[in-house]
Amino acid sequence: MMTRVVLLFVAVLLAACAGARMPSYEQQLATMKSRLLVLVEEERDRAGAKSLRLDPQLVAAAQAHSDDMARKRSFDAMNPDGNLAVNILLRDPRFGGFVAENSAAQYFTPAAGLDPEAMARGFLQIWLASPGHRHNVVYSQFDRAGIGIAVNGNAVYAAAVFATDLGLSAPR
Repeated sequence: MMTRVVLLFVAVLLAACAGARMPSYEQQLATMKSRLLVLVEEERDRAGAKSLRLDPQLVAAAQAHSDDMARKRSFDAMNPDGNLAVNILLRDPRFGGFVAENSAAQYFTPAAGLDPEAMARGFLQIWLASPGHRHNVVYSQFDRAGIGIAVNGNAVYAAAVFATDLGLSAPR
């Protein structure tokens, strides 16, 4: 009797595992973006900085920059066209503000999959280890942000764009 119960339990467990699917890269990247924003907010809160709101214009610029880094497998420092995220914003006459950008890459083993939590924590730690990038994360006047993440092969590229209008009126 006990053997049947154990076998039935194992069969149910295996059936449940067979039906479970790994989240897609898109889902994992969306989770990673959300976690990274939460971790940045927690760091800003510890530093006494303003809370950030996601800005669609900054999200688009950060994502374009992440996609560009992934496509070229390089950072903006190695890109002859400069920092795509900042260039996109500065070309837009509607953008009024002071802007900063952080970028980083991490590697993973594709067969093992992505760990969105570990990757988000890793990106934040990379930025906090650099004085300039840490300043961007905790600069008290930034009140808007956008985060982009892209994958190419075994590398994940992340960009965060922070901005504030410094209390100035919007450009016309």
